[in-house]
Order: sequence, then C-alpha cells, then structure tokens
Amino acid sequence: MTQFSTLGNDYSLSNVEIENGNNFGGSIEFREGVPIQLLKYNERSRNGNFGQIVLNQEALNVLRTINEPLAIISVVGSFRRGKSWFANVLHGRHDGFELGAKVEGCTRGIYMWSPPFKLESKQSDGEIIQKRVIVLDSEGIDDPKQDENWATKLFILCLVVSSTFIYNINGIVESPESLKEYFLEKLNNVDPKAAKGIKKFFYGFDVFGLPHPGCKKTMVQHMENAITDNLDEEFVEEVENAVKSIYSQLPLKYIGSSTMKGMAFVKFLQDTVERMNSSETSTLLSIPSEYESIIQYVSREATNEALEIYKKRMSQLISEEKLPMIWEEFEEKSEECASETRKLFSGKIIGSPIQIEKFIDQLSGKLSKIKENFTKKNSKELMIYNENIAKKYWEKFVKIGLTLENLFENYAEFQKALKSFELAYEKSSMKSPEAARVIASYMKNQYSEAIDYMTQLGRMNAELAKAVHAKEEAERLRIEALAREGELCRKIEAQKREREESGKNFGNKILELQRNIEQQKKSQEEMQHRLIKEREYATKRYNQKYEQMRDSMLEQRRLNEKEKMELIKQQERKFEQIQRSLIEEHNRKHEELKRQLDLEKMKANQNEIYQRKLLKKIEASSRDNQELLEQIRTLTDNRSRGIDWKDIANVATVLLPVMFKFLL
Repeated sequence: MTQFSTLGNDYSLSNVEIENGNNFGGSIEFREGVPIQLLKYNERSRNGNFGQIVLNQEALNVLRTINEPLAIISVVGSFRRGKSWFANVLHGRHDGFELGAKVEGCTRGIYMWSPPFKLESKQSDGEIIQKRVIVLDSEGIDDPKQDENWATKLFILCLVVSSTFIYNINGIVESPESLKEYFLEKLNNVDPKAAKGIKKFFYGFDVFGLPHPGCKKTMVQHMENAITDNLDEEFVEEVENAVKSIYSQLPLKYIGSSTMKGMAFVKFLQDTVERMNSSETSTLLSIPSEYESIIQYVSREATNEALEIYKKRMSQLISEEKLPMIWEEFEEKSEECASETRKLFSGKIIGSPIQIEKFIDQLSGKLSKIKENFTKKNSKELMIYNENIAKKYWEKFVKIGLTLENLFENYAEFQKALKSFELAYEKSSMKSPEAARVIASYMKNQYSEAIDYMTQLGRMNAELAKAVHAKEEAERLRIEALAREGELCRKIEAQKREREESGKNFGNKILELQRNIEQQKKSQEEMQHRLIKEREYATKRYNQKYEQMRDSMLEQRRLNEKEKMELIKQQERKFEQIQRSLIEEHNRKHEELKRQLDLEKMKANQNEIYQRKLLKKIEASSRDNQELLEQIRTLTDNRSRGIDWKDIANVATVLLPVMFKFLL
C-alpha cells in the first residue's frame, strides 16, 4: 500500500489495483504507475505567518533520475469538473488520480504520475527523440474553502512549470466561431492574470470542446469506475482526438534554448517554491532570473557527477590493468574514460552557447587536474620499474667488473660491459621518457663514478677518462632532450584529442540548441541570430585558445630543439679542444721519446769504443801475462840451477805492478 497525505484527509490506494487499472481502451496507450504527491500547501499557522508550499522529497528523488528531455503537462481547472479524470485519460485509463464526487474537491496540492512515462515522438525536423512525460494533477482553482493567495500561487506555479497547460472549463452552451477566443474572453473575465500568463507563456495553444459523456449522473459522479463502451461514442471520439492532438505536438520544457531534464526541473521547482514562500502574495515570476540559477546549479551538479565518474573509472582501470602502463596505452584508456565523462556532461548541461563553452572549458581543466594525479602515479611507477631493470643489469654487466678481484683490464673491456648493459636495459625497459631519464641518470652518476674508479686504479689514463666523460655527458644531454620532446609530444597529442572530443560535443550541443530554438517557435529569427553570433563568438574563442596553446607548445619544442643543437655544438667544440690537446701531448711525447732514443744510440756508440779499448788492454795484459809466465818459468828453472832467492824477490818486485795492471 502507498500512503498519500493531503490537507485534512488521508487515503490509501492499492498499488496492484492502480497499476492494473481501469483501461480506457481505444487508441490511447495504457500507462502503469501510481500517483504521488509532488507538493502541498500548509495553511496560515497560529503565529500569523502566511501559508507555505512544501515539496515532497520522495517525488523529487523520482524526478532527479530522469535524463531525458521533459514534457510537463499540468491539468488545471475548477474543482469537481473532471480535470483529474482527464489527467487519467492521458494515461489511457479512467482511474489513477483521485476523483471527487462531493461538493468539496478531492485533490489537495499537486500530484504527479509516477513513474513519468517515455514517449517517442518525431520533431519538426524529422528527428525521432525520446522524451519523458510528467502529468501533474492540481487542486481545483476555485474551491470555496481555498485560501485566495494559495489559489493564485497554485495557478502561477502550474503555469510556469508546464510545457503544456490544460485548463478545464465548463458551461459552454452555444458553439462559438473560435473556442480559443471564447476561452480567453471567459478566462479574462474570471482571472485577468491567468489570461495574461497564458498569452505570455503559451504562444500557441488549442481549445477543445467535449460533448456530454452521454451516461447517467451516477456514472459521471464515479467516472473512475466507468466502462468506455457505456460512454457516448462522440464523446469518446472527441476525447481520443484531444489526447492524440496533445501528444502529437507535445512540446518540451525549455530553459532558454536548452531542454529541461530531471535535475534542472527539480532545481527550478525548488527555486520557484522558495520565491513564492518568501511573500504572501505572488505576481508572475521573473523567469530569466530563475533560469540563470538553474543553469549554474545544473552545471555544478553535472560537473561533480562527471568528475566522480571519471575518478571512479580511472581508479577501476588502474586497479584492473595495474601500473605502470606505457604512455600510449595510458592515454588511450584515459581518453576512453574522459570521453564517456564529457559525453555524459554535455548531455546534462544547459545554457547559452557562451555558457556551454565556459562549462566545457571548466570541466576540461578539472579533468586535467584529476588526470595529472593519475599521470604522476603512472610516471612514478614507470621510474621505479625502469630503475629496477637498470639496477639489475648494471650489477650483472658493469658492477661486477669494478671490484678489485675482477677489475676491468682496460677501457675496451669497460666499454663492452657498458654496451651490454645498455642493450639489455633497452630490451627490457618500458619505453617512455621515464626510461630515458633513468639511463641518463646512470650516465651522469654511475658511469662517471666507474670512469673515475678505473682512472684511480690505473686502468685508464686521465686524458682518456676526460674524453669518455665528455662523450657520456653529451649522450646524456641528448637522451634528456629526447625525453623532454617525447613527453611534450604526448601532451600535445592528448590535448589535441581532448580538443577534438570537446569540440565535437560542443558542436553537437550547438546543434541541439539550434533544434530546440526551431522547435520552440518563439522569437525564432531573433534567437537564431543571437545563437549564430554566440556560436561564432564562442567557436572563435575556443579556436583562439587552442591556437595559443598549440603555438606555445610549438615554441617550446623549437626552444627545446635549439637548446639541444646548442648543447651538441658545445660538445663538438669540447671534443675538438680535447682532440687538439691529445695530439699536442702525443707530439710532445713523441719528440721526447725520439731524444731519448738518440741519447741511447749515442751511449751505445760510446760503449762500443770503450769495448774496443778494453779489448786492446786485455790483449796487452795477455801479452804481459805471457811474459810474466815466461819469467816465472825462467825463475823456476833458475831455482833448480841454484839462483839466489834475493834475485827472485827483485824479479817479483818488478812483476807485481804488472800483475796489478792486468787485474785492473
């Protein structure tokens, strides 16, 4: 059971009973659902304050979920004159909204049919659209017990929230030439403000005259139980024609040139009620001022919803796909999420072309900030991944040869190890600017430390170390420049895709506004002219922003290229200077070695002369030795002959200097 509370009376209806319902039959489609109170009016309180309109949050929650354009039908008229029954007939049934058979009216406040039903219709331009139809059944306008201020507010409220306003009157006994003129004349006599409001807000409308149902009075008093076959055929036919006519040209509810959807309608209703509650009396509302607050509100709500969806989708993506990702894949996935978000956002926002351009631009900025957080996470994970790869292969190919036990024998071995490290890293790393930064960092730090270590241990001379340092520094700068350029290109491509997507949504929104203007048939030429001017202005601003961004990126790329070329030239000059220094040093050492060689040759020549002199001395000493031996033999022979030893001593005195000379 669904409980409905009204002023002074509570009543309940069976959901099953209402949903099954009493089918009107014929060509009017049967709609299932139940009525739900949208708002009620609290009478003047004891403290003297004037009455207040109170909205039903349950009904507002139903409305908020509607994402299709709304067509809002208000059924208004005198109490106990069949307006609620006609509201039911709009749903293809006799029952649903409560009917009143007593003198007092039954409906209190405004009820709506829930859920609002979908209706497919063909626009004047041939486009088929899906719209949601909200049928509102209001309290009778001229109930004798009704608060006079509330009656005025009720009529104005129904008038401003509707796109189709059905005003039910009775008492036509002749057949006027124009039912429309007759209706306006009669309404003006009863309520001039109502007539003025209808002329202002409903520039084109139809008036239908229905004959008597042709049934007994007791059935008229209980039309919810009526059987269509028991009603007059002419009456049934006229009712069907009226309903068909209403649905065939059922206009949408607009805010300016934008269609109104659930979120916007709720905000509009809240603002209108708040405005009415602020004073005891109420004149016709200033619609443009009310619309502006709605446009801003819808933009904020749509932005928040879109950002939450993007964050949720990206978080889910990261959770499922895992980081790190190569940038091409990351950008593709991110753009899928952003595209869905922008499409949803574009479908919800309302306003003028300039406002829409502003809202789209604001969303892009906020999406970029959120994306930047995910981008930083991916970049961090890419750095960690590639650093681990670099560390692994550095230890495998290079660090092992920088220990005292396994020190590289020379520069050639060291260079071969570096090349193996770079090739392995290139094969296993995730290609990205981060991968380039990691290898550049190794060239700046680990390479430099290794070269210095090899130099200290005598495996590289200072000149070679200096040249290698310069070479690796140049390569590092080149890699860093390429990394910056790659990152810049990625950002340019992402912004290009974003601009194309936003431009497409912006263009579609402009076409939608243009179709809406044509559909409204109100101040068409003036609104069209303004739309064209605003579209041209907004498009021009949009393109100018993109051109400025593109020029800035290109200038940054040009400066980056210029910086890269200047660094290369500087390194070339350094190489030339080092090369000249090495050649000069080589030539100096060459001359020094040549002088040393000549000196050694001269020493060798001097040694040959000395050897010849020494040979001559040896030969002379040999002759002297022979003579000495002969003399000794002679002395020995003489001893045997009895020579005096004194003579031998004298001979020895003569021979000893000769022996010493020989020895020397």
